[in-house]
Amino acid sequence: MGPLKAIELTPELPPQEIANLSELAESSGFDTIFTSCHYNNRDPFLTLAQIANSTNSIQIGPGVVNPYTTHPLTLASQMATLWELSHGRAILGIGAGDRSTLSHFGLEHTNTLFHLSKTIDLIRSLWNGDQVTYESPEKNLTIRHARLNFTVGHIPIYIGTQGKNILKLSTEIAEGALFNATNYQDLSTAIEYSDACLSSTERSPVTFDFSAHVCVSVDSNSSKAKSASRPSVAFIVAGASTELLQSHNIDSSIANSISNLIREGNLQQAFQKVTDDMLNIFSISGNPEMVSTRLAEIYDRTGSIVVGYPLGPDPSTAITTIGSFLD
Repeated sequence: MGPLKAIELTPELPPQEIANLSELAESSGFDTIFTSCHYNNRDPFLTLAQIANSTNSIQIGPGVVNPYTTHPLTLASQMATLWELSHGRAILGIGAGDRSTLSHFGLEHTNTLFHLSKTIDLIRSLWNGDQVTYESPEKNLTIRHARLNFTVGHIPIYIGTQGKNILKLSTEIAEGALFNATNYQDLSTAIEYSDACLSSTERSPVTFDFSAHVCVSVDSNSSKAKSASRPSVAFIVAGASTELLQSHNIDSSIANSISNLIREGNLQQAFQKVTDDMLNIFSISGNPEMVSTRLAEIYDRTGSIVVGYPLGPDPSTAITTIGSFLD
């Protein structure tokens, strides 16, 4: 699997509008489109079906789906169908999910390494045509005599992460990682750790793609660009580890307040609590000159990138602008 020049499109707009943006992304030089997966937006897989019909060569997939709200059997079938519909262009982004959002389902964010590794193992077996039986009552996961009744080719898997434990897992079982960070030092530290993990598994770094998943918002009006980033940064802060917050001198009480507000569904209040420091640390938001400088620094370091939501107040302009930067 080669490096990514990817873009994340969030289905907060109707599927046809996202499909139109995907056509623009493809013509702007991006090679992969991920759709974010949040229940309060449009369904990602229905949106991906529309994208598949509107594009020709670009890879497409969820980025990222979680193993708590989607059963492995369902996910295996959804991805296999997407692979078939897109004529082999499917790619799977999977992660541990967001604590705040999972609470809306009444689900606990626990046993993340188990759920990720077991889900990936099970869906790969199903894609290989195997019959699958697995029971783990204590983990609330049961599969009996399951098999897909159609064939599917190779689907690359990227694991979304913000921390070391899941990054280590990704080096062991996935084609790549989507590391959610925008700060250059955070990414450099993660790359060094990733390389060390690969060495311990005797796996060549050439076979693993470390991709920076960065929150980007660009507009000629810097204030508008930063304002558009507040929702994304709020969710990033809400899911950040205490260690990450401390490393950037982020007040944990404010971060906890943002997380609690999201859990309670008070999103606008949560967004308003995002500070300028949070915006600068967890997003690249501003005018084209500033954004291009910071993007170039990260892209030169990683060689693989996912330009993430919100992109900008005007998505079409942002897509063409960012595409020209990456070229």
